[in-house]
Amino acid sequence: MEKADTKDAQFYAAVDEAIAFGGPPGGSVTTEAFDAAAAHVARLLSDAAAAFTQGSFGTCVFLAITSLEETAKAELMGIRAQVIKSANATKRDPLRDHAKKHRIAVRPTTFMGRLPKILGTAVCAKLQEEAESGGLVALRERALYVHVEKDGVTTPAHAISRERGREILLLALECADDVLVGTTNATYALGEGFEKLISQYGQDAGGVEKA
Repeated sequence: MEKADTKDAQFYAAVDEAIAFGGPPGGSVTTEAFDAAAAHVARLLSDAAAAFTQGSFGTCVFLAITSLEETAKAELMGIRAQVIKSANATKRDPLRDHAKKHRIAVRPTTFMGRLPKILGTAVCAKLQEEAESGGLVALRERALYVHVEKDGVTTPAHAISRERGREILLLALECADDVLVGTTNATYALGEGFEKLISQYGQDAGGVEKA
């Protein structure tokens, strides 16, 4: 694994690039707008949890990864609104890039709390590497689409195991809780929901198949 300072540098570089892109001239983001974005993240995670419970692990993973992307957007949209888009800004908005949003949402501090105790250090190391390398983008595709390959057809039901769904759901819940909760008063209620789901799905997964 890379040293922590390297990971920190990659995270801050991604954040700086996204902010530097800026927002529309005269744009602004209100508390109500942020709360709406945070509530959207919470809805995605609630739906992901429901899909997991129903055994639709591919749908669970797709919604959870989407929530990571929306978490990154929600966090930065207010700051970007204060920066007028520069003529020198990159042509493509970094917040339209799945891999960059994953790197912003899944930061080194994500794994400094309870996740290693819940999932184990090896799984956490794998999740961090996937977020930094673009691996979650590939997983997102596997979780949503049918793939026709030389060995046959692979569906999300074939590609995504129950334990894999649990890992990604817990990762996304922890990121939302870490990044969004406490920013506004309304997010504390969302945090209670995140905590409830983390407690529910963070229980020992004995008997679950391994990815």
